[in-house]
Amino acid sequence: MPIRPLVARLREPAYIGSNRCLPCTAVNLGLLGIVVGPLWMLSPVAAVIGGFAGVTTIWLRGYLVPGTPQLTRRYLPMSVLAAFGKSPTTVSTTVPPEGDPVEKLVSLGVLSKEPGSDPAPTPSFRTVWHETAETIANDPTALSEGAATVAAVDQSKITVAESDADGVVVTANGSWVGQWPSRTALVADLATEQTLAGPAWDALGRAERVDLAARVRGLVEHCPTCRGPTRISNETVESCCHATNVVAVSCADCGDRLAEFDPSPSTFAPGS
Repeated sequence: MPIRPLVARLREPAYIGSNRCLPCTAVNLGLLGIVVGPLWMLSPVAAVIGGFAGVTTIWLRGYLVPGTPQLTRRYLPMSVLAAFGKSPTTVSTTVPPEGDPVEKLVSLGVLSKEPGSDPAPTPSFRTVWHETAETIANDPTALSEGAATVAAVDQSKITVAESDADGVVVTANGSWVGQWPSRTALVADLATEQTLAGPAWDALGRAERVDLAARVRGLVEHCPTCRGPTRISNETVESCCHATNVVAVSCADCGDRLAEFDPSPSTFAPGS
């Protein structure tokens, strides 16, 4: 079997590249060293082979030992996790580097902001957005087409993988492109991209468009795939190395998770 296809099959994009967990990698390398060290005393050749195989596995898959996230969460002090940038307040949605996200969404025609009222999607945006989301949800190829457009790569290079543990992970030629809590969340973001496509939206950087799209799906009143009502709840999410308190937005009917936000007052979230 050619090397490149074999490597692509072994890779776990959700746990490597920009999505790699450094504490988990450090723990795995440490455990590998504990095994390889004594083995070197018995057989240097076996130690070299075992060490190479272990490092390759960690490089391709992110983990060597099953259950690594639970091990790091239980045994690594929070000070160590923080040194790797894994503070317990870290969530997937980040604040844009410049500007007020509410004002930006108002200027794009996404939100209306009346005095004394919470920001809410405008009727015109809501109508077009739901129609676009319905089209995407009912088209088997729309997810890969939309993801390819956002990632600026050919559709043949895009893979959309869905699992209960990781949600939806999109890769391009094996490289991590993005991750969503559910297929519905990805549909929502692609609907936002297509609805807002134009000079003002396209002028924004990709990171800012991703952030604003996540905020849109946190504010919609109905699920983009089943049209059920959305609900807001305070939850504890078990992430790679710690438990995080988040404000979660989910569909009350189908149960799909749309978004998660840091509950701190400084973060724009539903109803803020």
